[in-house]
Amino acid sequence: MPRNWGNILVVTKDELIPRYYNSLSALKVEIHRYKNLPYGIKKVQKGGNGRQMYIDFDSLSKGVQDSMGDPRKMKHPLLSFFEFDAAAVRYYTDFRFDDGTPLKESFKEEYITNASVLIAAEKLRQARLTEWKKLNKTSGRGLMPSIVTDITTFNEFLPKVHNATHTLPSSQRGFDRVWKPFFQSFDIGLNFESLISGKLKNQNRKLMTDEMMDLLNDMFAGQDYKPSRTEVADQYQAFLNGQLDIINKDTAEEYDRTNPNFREMSDNSIIAWLGKWENKIGTFAKRSGDRQKLMQEFTPSHKLTKIKEAGTLISIDDRQPPFIYNENRKRAWFYMGIDLGSEAWTCWVWGKDKKGIIIDFYRQMVRNYSEWGFNLPLGLECESSLNSGFKDTFLRNGAMFDRVNIYKNRARSKAVERKFEELRYRHEKSRLGWMARPHALKEENQKSGEKEVIIPFDTIVDQSLSDIETWNNMPHSVHTDKTRWEVFCEMQNKNTQPTNWAAILPHLGKIETSSCNAGIIKFRNTTFLLGLDGEIALDDNLIRLLKYVNGKEFTIYWLDGNDGNVLKAMIYYDDIMLCDLIPQPEYSKSIHERDEQGEINRRLMNAYENTVNKFMAQRKREIDQVLIIDHRKKTLNNKFQIAGRNKYTPANNTPEEVFTDADENIYNHNTNKSTGRSWASNF
Repeated sequence: MPRNWGNILVVTKDELIPRYYNSLSALKVEIHRYKNLPYGIKKVQKGGNGRQMYIDFDSLSKGVQDSMGDPRKMKHPLLSFFEFDAAAVRYYTDFRFDDGTPLKESFKEEYITNASVLIAAEKLRQARLTEWKKLNKTSGRGLMPSIVTDITTFNEFLPKVHNATHTLPSSQRGFDRVWKPFFQSFDIGLNFESLISGKLKNQNRKLMTDEMMDLLNDMFAGQDYKPSRTEVADQYQAFLNGQLDIINKDTAEEYDRTNPNFREMSDNSIIAWLGKWENKIGTFAKRSGDRQKLMQEFTPSHKLTKIKEAGTLISIDDRQPPFIYNENRKRAWFYMGIDLGSEAWTCWVWGKDKKGIIIDFYRQMVRNYSEWGFNLPLGLECESSLNSGFKDTFLRNGAMFDRVNIYKNRARSKAVERKFEELRYRHEKSRLGWMARPHALKEENQKSGEKEVIIPFDTIVDQSLSDIETWNNMPHSVHTDKTRWEVFCEMQNKNTQPTNWAAILPHLGKIETSSCNAGIIKFRNTTFLLGLDGEIALDDNLIRLLKYVNGKEFTIYWLDGNDGNVLKAMIYYDDIMLCDLIPQPEYSKSIHERDEQGEINRRLMNAYENTVNKFMAQRKREIDQVLIIDHRKKTLNNKFQIAGRNKYTPANNTPEEVFTDADENIYNHNTNKSTGRSWASNF
């Protein structure tokens, strides 16, 4: 529908395509043809970058204008009230008949339009009734006939404004049969179903009622034991014959066998209905105790192409190497991550409790990738149990990783699970003390008759690390002439981003408090400078940072590297992750011992110092000398006086004293005669 844009009336390209122009290119050709002519179609705003292309409505041909309708000329009482109702769109889009069949598209559009027109008519009725009351027209007689007339004439405008027509009756009697059921419970909701034709409902009636199917499913999956489908069919026949009662445990209500929805049906039919996929998927989910097997049977699996580049996606999870380290059958916990493009293990931590190693795992990942000189992976897939608590902090999309997928109890969704299986059966199985799975399918993977062997914890860890080394040095599955580690180093994804330290340090970093004095920060028994983006801040950036923190106390979030030194440190002040901390450059005081790096460090420190000195000089130059004359009175009055004091008067700014002749001789000394000692007499 045309709308106002400033002082002109405009339409979008979507309102012209494909009704009036076959394609966008055809529209652009037409616009270009009349671009420099005083007539023809004119574009008033270019589209792209989130903006709509706007076309001047008055530049369109008269036929198009008449077809679309000019809102400046169209006058109808329903125009200001009509809009497609969101609830109606959702209802008719999601509607299903008893047999599960949805509405055809033509019926959807008809019912959505009819419902929206009725809602607009009710708003018009309320507004008109209010106006009548203002005019002291107490009787509402004639109100509904006027609404029916408005609805009937609205079909002259509806196609032009919204490209739709309604099918509501034009007679008063026929309209009442639609109006009253639709608004029968207007206070609690609209009866959208009343507009659906009864013929359509009869065409889609189910032989098996919903109540009957719900009861059979409850009997099959809601009992304390697992009955067979044959048993359920037999129980249902006994229920109908009055030989068996069924009570709902949640509501304590007894099912009524006289309910007409509980129909007679043969045992074979009941067994067949219970065996249908749409029923099994619910009942088996209720009865099954093995979620993984349930997913294998009912949840569709995805066919995914192999990740081509390293750094694209890392898959992580916890595992326990199949060895015990004490008499209580305790096993070590590892948390590991594998780069799916290179198939190389890139992060691993271990401990005796898996909950205590998850934060260490992410810290170690940052350390490893930083030490190797690579950006963190673009994507992460992980399990929910240990990672869900971080989904709103550093595991939010765009923080540590560009995209994070957290799977809840879906082992087959994580590629790392299949890599763990390969570790277990191809690397660890041959070792002393290897434990078989309790219910392994293959005989060679089942438990043997040998007694369990206890392996020292440190030995288990060392063997696992050895397996990681062996794994990473093995040939890649696609690039067989390279090892997995070589593929990781040589085939990094070009779209990886530098580590977003500001987003992850508040959650993964360690915390200390320090302060800044003259641009120097003492931290971890050494000194640091203010920096931005990993470089020492200079010029305006340094002055801006010093205004924040110099002479003040602040929080430092930092992370250590594999060597124990500071890997990254940032200042957090006034609810802002403000800047980086850069180790202060060092150089030899002696020019003879100063190497090339020392000379670079000297220049950096000179630039850092000069930035502060220049700002100091600038601020000094901006200060002017001033003379302050204070006219403020310190006293309320002069009632208290001390006798004998010479008084200050405005007529004589200096106090006057009267001298005697003797006094005058004392003060009138000979100015040519020096009373001071010479410099030579001081020696």
